[in-house]
Amino acid sequence: MVASAAEDQAVVDLEESGDTKMKDKNIEKIRDILGNNLILIAQYNTGDVISTLVVCNDLDFDTLKNLKQLKEIPLVFTKEELTNGIDVFPIEFLNIMQHHTMIFGEDILKDIIISKPNIRQQLEFEFRSKLIHLREQYLLFKGKDVEKLILSAVPTLSPIIGGLMFLGDMEDKEDMVGFVSKKYGVDLHILVEIQDIRNGKAKFKTDKEQYIKDLINVLNDIGKIIDEYKVI
Repeated sequence: MVASAAEDQAVVDLEESGDTKMKDKNIEKIRDILGNNLILIAQYNTGDVISTLVVCNDLDFDTLKNLKQLKEIPLVFTKEELTNGIDVFPIEFLNIMQHHTMIFGEDILKDIIISKPNIRQQLEFEFRSKLIHLREQYLLFKGKDVEKLILSAVPTLSPIIGGLMFLGDMEDKEDMVGFVSKKYGVDLHILVEIQDIRNGKAKFKTDKEQYIKDLINVLNDIGKIIDEYKVI
């Protein structure tokens, strides 16, 4: 769908700060590259990490090559991939649907339909793969790399927490961790602690291995929740 002049007026003003102005230039570059091929540009949150999504009609190699020159590389889908990929990546699309802000174009994200069976299936894959990855990285990393591994837990696990909220018919709220903890009876305090460190409200404790231990326990608890969940 070709963006209209009215949709042009819906472009979010991103010139409030130096950081967002850089993004504004990047967005204008995306619009120049894609032209009438562009369907939408949106920004979405994964934990406290902000990313950009671009949806277009067609994505051939020349278009991909032109997008490579961008300073900030967005996540790019065709409309067909977005429509047909929901059952393959339901957690990612659920996160985008729940936490996106439109920058330009037609908001087809709000109409995404996601099924609980697909969320349940991917949650099992995600928790098992994240648990294996965490153990593997812990064995490999030392010093500051362990700190980076710990800090990455919040954006890494946020979509999984969102998936559990979806299965539990909970409305998307800011205190996702609190609501999931209460709903499923699982202790997620470690995610709050790590978020405070990411936000500069707290510092790492001396025993960093306790963070890893607590994260492994969280993933094991999530695994039990998923195993016991029956899709009706």
